[in-house]
Amino acid sequence: MVTGSSGQGKSVLLNKLGNVTVSSAQQRLPFMAGVDKGFSMQGQVALLRDSLPPDRKDEVVGIVLQNSPKHCRNLFDIQLGARFPIAPERNWIISMLTAMCIDPSTGNPPNERDTRQILDRVISMAYTANAEKSPRAWARGVVPGVDTALDKSGLIERYPAQWWDSSTWYEVRDLLFEAGFVKEAQLAQFEAVPELADMTTFLNHEDVQSAYGRVQRDGSQELLLEYLHRCMTDACREFKMLAGRTQFLISPRTRVIAIDLNNVMGDNTTNAGHLKTGIMFLFAGQVAGGDFVLPQYRDELLEAVPTLYHPMHLDRLEQLDQEVKTKVYDELHNAKQVPFIFPMLETQDREQRKFGIRTVLSSQYVSDFPDAILNSANSLYMMEVDPKDEKLLTDTIKVPKVTLQRFQRLGSGPAADGSGVPFLGVFRIKGGGTLARILKNAMGPLELWALGSSPTDSALRRLLYEAVGGSTARAILAEAFPQGTAEKLIALRQKQAGEADSNNVIRTLANELIKRRGYNL
Repeated sequence: MVTGSSGQGKSVLLNKLGNVTVSSAQQRLPFMAGVDKGFSMQGQVALLRDSLPPDRKDEVVGIVLQNSPKHCRNLFDIQLGARFPIAPERNWIISMLTAMCIDPSTGNPPNERDTRQILDRVISMAYTANAEKSPRAWARGVVPGVDTALDKSGLIERYPAQWWDSSTWYEVRDLLFEAGFVKEAQLAQFEAVPELADMTTFLNHEDVQSAYGRVQRDGSQELLLEYLHRCMTDACREFKMLAGRTQFLISPRTRVIAIDLNNVMGDNTTNAGHLKTGIMFLFAGQVAGGDFVLPQYRDELLEAVPTLYHPMHLDRLEQLDQEVKTKVYDELHNAKQVPFIFPMLETQDREQRKFGIRTVLSSQYVSDFPDAILNSANSLYMMEVDPKDEKLLTDTIKVPKVTLQRFQRLGSGPAADGSGVPFLGVFRIKGGGTLARILKNAMGPLELWALGSSPTDSALRRLLYEAVGGSTARAILAEAFPQGTAEKLIALRQKQAGEADSNNVIRTLANELIKRRGYNL
């Protein structure tokens, strides 16, 4: 766990720990999945991508989510080659749909047992319909990439026109994969699976109506099926990034994924806003690191796909099984009001640790975390000690009081002499003991400029990245501001110019720095 309020160096330390993980890898990048708010992990992504040759840049991906159909990721997507979800995928889909049906005023879905049973049933019906009863028919012009692959491979000429008139997306997927067009096969599968809008259709199915049609919502005369139907309709309208066909494809070679939720977070002043934030964290965690658990379900996965797909999945399973996987959740204080997030994270950490999945959780204060997570944590990095956390630290985590007092006297934030940012490291050791040490995160200017997350520094870095590229931009910034920040200069110029908005000041400074660099770009 990593804690610290804004501006104390928490995100920089988190990114530094990520860089240590990367640099300690052997032949390949480690598997890392990050969920963040505020773009701090995107700096690490840019640094890693700049360090890779062109043919390996797809191994590191940074995604800033937008609630738009253009950024859609269908929550019903499954493993390539399958027609039905395996256990972890199915459980996640049920969790997502259940979260969409939570009453914000109570924090729970109505008739929780009935709700889960109904959603489980309609999910099964949707996949069965798409796989067996009425699979979606292929049509030219829907996915240009698939059309091009069919023409290029000669597959379109292998079968008569009558066959193509009745062909399905699943059949087209298998043909393309067998011909070696893996990406296009995945695009075809995106069109074959169910989507969120299908749930309303199956909620109206006669089998569901006969079994649950007279069940009333707890504390109301409204029928439960009508409530669930309304929730699914509202979700299709509110979550455009979930309600449709997947538009962005993550390469199978990708090993480091950072997903930023800044633009899709809910309003933190309302229960409905907290709920939306929780759904976004749930969604991003699955997109970034959902495959990490696949080795636990090896037999089920291989059973779910034809033998044609086994070599591809076996290679992926072998990689995932042999390496430690890291999942990072930053800015979790934004989700502390969401009832299902921390129980989910605690369960994940407890169950997945033995399978080589390392979970890193970051928030502002130690008290943001429930006792179950505090009791299971192996290490704690604190950028500052909040007085209200002292009793918890001394009684529960067994940090010596003298160590806390000494750390508090140091002050928080970067040291005035530029030697780094002090932090308190607390580590559980074998035998039940606790080791607490005052440490310092000492970083050079290049790394500071790559990983810093303050709004003004990030804006300046982004302008220079766009103008001259990542490596040159970091060199310019490190030379001009070896302390790793330009905040004081920007604030001074903003005050002198009498401007409320710093954008003009930052843009002017960026142009000055490029001009000063001259021809050495």
